[in-house]
Amino acid sequence: MLDQFIQGLSYYGVLDFIRSSKGMAHHLFSCKKGGKVNVQQVIKTLKPAFSPQGNQRRVKEEIVMAKFIAFLKSIEDGTLQECLEDSDLKLTEQEKSIIPLLTPSHMLLFATGAANTPSIGFDPKPMITFVHDEGKSIPSAQTCSNALYLYVNDKTTNGDLSHDLLTALMNGSIFSKL
Repeated sequence: MLDQFIQGLSYYGVLDFIRSSKGMAHHLFSCKKGGKVNVQQVIKTLKPAFSPQGNQRRVKEEIVMAKFIAFLKSIEDGTLQECLEDSDLKLTEQEKSIIPLLTPSHMLLFATGAANTPSIGFDPKPMITFVHDEGKSIPSAQTCSNALYLYVNDKTTNGDLSHDLLTALMNGSIFSKL
């Protein structure tokens, strides 16, 4: 299928034009829905894989998901630092300097390796996997499988998940890529 696409571009001379114009392929084939990625796009892209309805794990997963969405919204509206400080958390200078730079794109990049949704979509489809583990709280990701792992335990359901998400983003080495 990709070969046919390339042949079609070549037939009309578009392939040579793309190859000769630096950045043209990115301009033509990357998704630009209104420019910046917003919270709704991240939530729509990262589908949660909840336990079945009625399972006792589901309630805790929904709590963690609600906290994840609240974190994304606080990034978008610029209130993350205030929210973290309201929970009596002492932020480091590095955390304070990075918080204003955060955007919802950072979470998408952390989970998938891409700051925007590609024109042809993601393969495999990005998802949020809930891991029930009392020993871990800092989210992790596998960009090759487009998976974001959110840990479900007493700390993440009863505590402040936002700081763990911030720590994950800071340790993910994504700030040089956007």
